[in-house]
Amino acid sequence: MWDLGRLRIWRAVVAAGSVNGAARNLRYAPASVSQQIIALEKSVGFPLYRRVGRGIEITEAGQRLADQAEELFAAAGRLDTLVADLKSGPGTRVRIGCFASAAKEWIPQVLRQTVRRFPELQFDIQSNEPVPLPDRGAVDIDISNEVPHLGVDPVPGYTRTEVLLDPFVVVVPRTHALARLDAVPLAELAEAPLIDLDVSGSPTGQVIDHAVASAGFVPRYVAGAEDHYAVLAMVGAGIGLTVQPRLAVGDLPRGLVALPLVDPTPVRRIVVHVKSTVEHVAHIEYLRHAIVRQGSKAAG
Repeated sequence: MWDLGRLRIWRAVVAAGSVNGAARNLRYAPASVSQQIIALEKSVGFPLYRRVGRGIEITEAGQRLADQAEELFAAAGRLDTLVADLKSGPGTRVRIGCFASAAKEWIPQVLRQTVRRFPELQFDIQSNEPVPLPDRGAVDIDISNEVPHLGVDPVPGYTRTEVLLDPFVVVVPRTHALARLDAVPLAELAEAPLIDLDVSGSPTGQVIDHAVASAGFVPRYVAGAEDHYAVLAMVGAGIGLTVQPRLAVGDLPRGLVALPLVDPTPVRRIVVHVKSTVEHVAHIEYLRHAIVRQGSKAAG
C-alpha cells in the first residue's frame, strides 16, 4: 500500500527542487521532510535524488515516480468525492463534462437556473475536448460532440439525449472578398490559408476532415492553436481564415464575420449523456432539461 503522505511530500520536493524549499512550502521542518524521503526511498528500493554540492539533483527514477503519482492522487481525489457524496446523499456535488463552447455559452445560464432551485449544490466542470476525460464514469452529466456520419456510439451506464445539430461556419475579416457572400461553398476554401483549432482526432476535427474530403480538397493550414480565442485573434490579424462550429462564434471580435458553409455544410451533433444511476434525482433531471432548453435556444 502506498503512503500518500510520503508521495505528496516527494512531489513537493520535486516541484521545489530542494528539501528546504519543499519544507517551506509545506510548513514542515526540513529534517521531517528528509526523514519522509528516506523512508520512501527504502520502500521503493531505489534512490530518488543525489547530493550535488549543497543542493540535490532528482534522479530519473525519482522524477518518474513523482510524475506517475499524479494519477494516484487524482484517483484518490475521486474516491474522496465518492465517499463524501455517499455520506451526504446523492448529488450535493454535480460533476459535468463539456467542451469549451458549451462551457461558455450554456453552462453559466444552466447553473444560474439550477442554483435558484437547488441552492445547496456544488458543481465541478471538466473539459472533455480536445482531450477526452480520462474517466468518463466520474461525471454525472457529459455534454459532448458526435460525428453524424459515424452514427451513434452508446456509452455504457449513461442515457443519451440529442440536444442540437450545430453547423460549422467560416470566420473571415469583414474586408475579405468572401464576406460579400451570403453563404460560402466549402470548395472556396481549397486554396485559402486556414487556421486550425488543433482538434485533430476529436469529433470536431473529424467533422471538418470529412467535409473537406467530400468537397475534394486537403485544407492548407498555415497556423493552429488549441485556444479558440487565439485562433480568432489570428484571423483578425490577417493570418488566415478558420472553420468553427456556430456555437463557438457567438461573440466574434470586432472586424470579423461568420458565414454559413454549404456544399456540404459540416455539422456536429451535440448530445448530453446522464449517468443512469443518478438520472432519477430531481436536480440531475432539472439540469438535463435546462441543457436541452439552451440547445433549443441556440438552434433557434
